[in-house]
Amino acid sequence: MATSWPKKRRLIGSKIQRLDGPAKATGKAKYSYDINRKGMLHAVLLRSPYAHAKIKSLDTNDAEKMPGVKAIHPIKNVGDELFWAGEEILGLAADTEEHALDAVRAVKIEYEVLPHLVKEEDALKNDPQTVSPVGGKRTNVLAAKEATSEGFEKGMADAAMIVEGSYGVPTICHQCLEAHGLVAEWNADGELTVWASTQAVTATAAILAQHFRLPANKVKCITHYMGGGFGSKFGPDIQGIVAAELARKAQAPVKLMLDRASEITAGGSRPSAYGKVKIGATKDGKVTAYEVDCYGTPGVGLSDTVTFNALPYVYPFEYKRKHTRIRTNTQLQRAMRAPNHPQNCALTEFILDDLAAKLEMDPMQLRLKNLPQNDANAIQNAPHSLPALRHTIYTREIEIAAALSKWKEKWHPPGKSPGIVKHGIGMALHTWAGQAVPQRNECTVIIRADGSVTARTSTQDLGTGQRTVTALVTAEILGLEPEQITLEFGESPNGASSGSGGSTTIPSQAPATLRAATAARDELFAKIAPKLQAKAEDLVLERGKVVDRASGKSWDWKKACAALGEEKAQATGFWTAAESNKPENKDVSSSGVGGVQIAEVLVDTETGVVRCTQIVAVQDCGMVVNRLTCESQVAGGVIMGLNYALFEERIMDRATGRQVNPDMEFYKLGGIEDMPKILVHLHDMPERGVIGVGEPPVISTHAAIGNAIFSALGVRVPHTPFTPERVLAALAAKGGGQ
Repeated sequence: MATSWPKKRRLIGSKIQRLDGPAKATGKAKYSYDINRKGMLHAVLLRSPYAHAKIKSLDTNDAEKMPGVKAIHPIKNVGDELFWAGEEILGLAADTEEHALDAVRAVKIEYEVLPHLVKEEDALKNDPQTVSPVGGKRTNVLAAKEATSEGFEKGMADAAMIVEGSYGVPTICHQCLEAHGLVAEWNADGELTVWASTQAVTATAAILAQHFRLPANKVKCITHYMGGGFGSKFGPDIQGIVAAELARKAQAPVKLMLDRASEITAGGSRPSAYGKVKIGATKDGKVTAYEVDCYGTPGVGLSDTVTFNALPYVYPFEYKRKHTRIRTNTQLQRAMRAPNHPQNCALTEFILDDLAAKLEMDPMQLRLKNLPQNDANAIQNAPHSLPALRHTIYTREIEIAAALSKWKEKWHPPGKSPGIVKHGIGMALHTWAGQAVPQRNECTVIIRADGSVTARTSTQDLGTGQRTVTALVTAEILGLEPEQITLEFGESPNGASSGSGGSTTIPSQAPATLRAATAARDELFAKIAPKLQAKAEDLVLERGKVVDRASGKSWDWKKACAALGEEKAQATGFWTAAESNKPENKDVSSSGVGGVQIAEVLVDTETGVVRCTQIVAVQDCGMVVNRLTCESQVAGGVIMGLNYALFEERIMDRATGRQVNPDMEFYKLGGIEDMPKILVHLHDMPERGVIGVGEPPVISTHAAIGNAIFSALGVRVPHTPFTPERVLAALAAKGGGQ
């Protein structure tokens, strides 16, 4: 059966205030940390103080005798190797957090300290082999990935202008404002309930069920509210499993939430990327070839630190690319809002402005000349996809961004701003998928005889406004107001759902809600029509009334629902990527978005301080469901991107192997006074259906700011964050900025 959005939309596309706003503002909303069960214990983790060591001995006897200690659960054992400072060794639960901390300090442990590597560039000189074996071999420097397009050599040979540069972005830490963790409780029947800070409710329950070898219906995960995940909270993690183990041993509920230092040093990171880039072009600015040789660290993991097949980024240049992963004795990388895309963006967008400067060309015109064309195959097979529309979308978005930023009036050749405090303006492009996921996502809508309506889903709202969207879609179909919808949210028994990641929640859940509400409405009509002496096919819903189009009669919503008597109207809708790809559903959801950001800065050439004054963010996102929360998502992405540009950097100490800024004093995040004016323009394309927009706005902000600094100074500051020290160093290397 075909699914489609209503042609006439009263709520969809409007600005609806978050329904959970008052609960959050007043403290009524309960996060995992706020859960306090009767008889609850508090747990902490003992972590390795060394970046690389082996456990020679481990004695918990004294700790077990400490006041209030109820259970200890080992994670590592004697003889085990530890590969980063902060790696978990054991968990301990006591009646108070203070007792738990005292007891964990009483654990006697002896280490054999081993050589470590925490700076990826050091491995390029010498591979110290300080990480776990892969394929039976220890190596910090993994085999490089390489690829060359067929036309690369000719493209570089044909270039009239060749520009080279070195650019980089460091590792940054997740810094979720609500730390990782959960509360675990077992009942007398051996069933486990966890109140988790997770962006994957059903996956967390499934992982715990698998770990404890329990049937799926014996584990329940609850996440009514959470304070951000950004890719780092897709399961219970080691702390969640340990909390559940301790709870089972102690036969009492256990809370284990990371403290701020642990959140920074163990909560996951966005990996680094440093690269040498070369680009060739004709005299009129048509790029003929692009080459990049880059490296980065995924910590102790194995993942890429760039999106290898998307270098160059956005633009379809002939290419030669090489990427080397360097494993270090640092915490594991985790997915972080648009994983690896900001790295790709920097390694592409920075050299485009450097090329434009060499050509004495407006960098906006350079980009317009090199945009990807609309894909003919996609136009035929997937006409609403980004490949089918990319040239059209990017061209229009650049035009909109140029008008909003007054680019023509403000742009000047790099370094041509007068005075000590120099003005600069720069831009960058980005892309993202944001489609429905293969996994089944469900929503159930229930209409009762008293007129009450419930929308039920296991999907979590990690702060993006998913609650409000679910209520909005349900209310749109039923002719009600969002406030009239009761939401049962974030509990794993509520049906199938996927994790909130990859900007997939809206395109997966909104269509499921649409289907559920539509089917529940139709069931309502079928059940009440005989009692209203009407035909079900003649009934429609209009602003709280049921209307019979044949007779012109109407009934108040509650009076009409009363005709249900002892019955109710209930339906479950589902959505998957396969449903999205069906031709009859082509207008419901699709994939692929582009975006353009333009940043303005003021740079003090005496102090090196960069002040970002304005960012224009133009973002396409298909059909906008809630314009207010969508704009909020874009603004939030810009704020994160600004932090990436100006403040954030994980700093590791070579000698000790530890992070030296594991707190919010020295791991700097921008405050309200650091924020620029943010102009958000949503390039609404309702014919494309719903597309997720959580990730893309974070991607290009740092690149736009970096190019704005280049515009101001005429000097490239090659590495983020663009701190005063780096700005002054770049100026000194080029003889100053006057």
